[in-house]
Amino acid sequence: MDFKFSEPLPNDVAAPSKEPGEKAEEKKTVIYEGFFEDTIENKEITIEEGIVEIGENAFRDFQHLEKIHLPKSLRLISACAFSGCQNLKTVDMQSGVSAILDEAFFGCPALCSITLPDTVKRIGEGCFEGCASLSRIHLSESVEVIGSGSFAYCFNLRDVTVPDSCVLIEFNAFANCFSLEAIKLSNSMMLLEESLFEGCRSLKTVDLPIKLYKIGKSVFKGCTSLTSLILPVTLKEIGFDAFADCSSLERIAIPKGLSEIEDLELFAGCDNLTDISFGGSAEKWEMLTHGMTLTVEKSDCQVTTPHLTFLNIPDEIQMPHLGS
Repeated sequence: MDFKFSEPLPNDVAAPSKEPGEKAEEKKTVIYEGFFEDTIENKEITIEEGIVEIGENAFRDFQHLEKIHLPKSLRLISACAFSGCQNLKTVDMQSGVSAILDEAFFGCPALCSITLPDTVKRIGEGCFEGCASLSRIHLSESVEVIGSGSFAYCFNLRDVTVPDSCVLIEFNAFANCFSLEAIKLSNSMMLLEESLFEGCRSLKTVDLPIKLYKIGKSVFKGCTSLTSLILPVTLKEIGFDAFADCSSLERIAIPKGLSEIEDLELFAGCDNLTDISFGGSAEKWEMLTHGMTLTVEKSDCQVTTPHLTFLNIPDEIQMPHLGS
């Protein structure tokens, strides 16, 4: 598989080498695949200072590796560098690393927690996907992009705070994190991409970005513990199945500025949804829904119509908090 960059690397990081170079000075700064062997003696490895890159597949599928100490000189962890390290429990990462590329720690089921230094700006696709024991992640205060599927299937991850430096979290990033209960999102984000939290069945608290423009397809699908949600006043679009199968959802507040609902069945399977508050007037709601009645098809195939409240909020006033 070829791993390509969707954006330039930071200035102090060279592009990763795909094959060992011929120059001796290159070999002294990069740990290539085959440099270390997967032996019992290498249960704990300390990478020497002066190394700036962990190359692609450098430790991939090492079964004996339990602890790795990375140097302050390190700038880049390349694709699949530690992928499939079944017994890796501890990653000692120093300030200086600026990018962790695709699937770098994919499928490391023994990894319980990790702190990303504040120099990390990009987390690649599938970076920590399938780290089933990961219960705590401290994200860098400088992270700008979190790649697709980066924390998917981290079954024990419980809460996440995404710093305001982050402008984009790609699709499926936290899908099927079954234990995730709370997440605070960056206020710099304007888009929630497809299936971002799909299947997060323990999710109860979501702190949405204040500048949010669009909620994509199936973002909260199957979040069966959500009971109420207030959507930001900046929101303009809601995608197909955005809240489908949120079976505990009882109340939701929708801003008056919403201009597009991709499908009126966005609440399918929301068995307990009884109240929808709309910030605008009945006339605006009719325009938004094209004159159609918003109904809920429950999991038992019964169809209900939630109670609609029209708040007629003036432009300068924000949506009030939902009542208990």
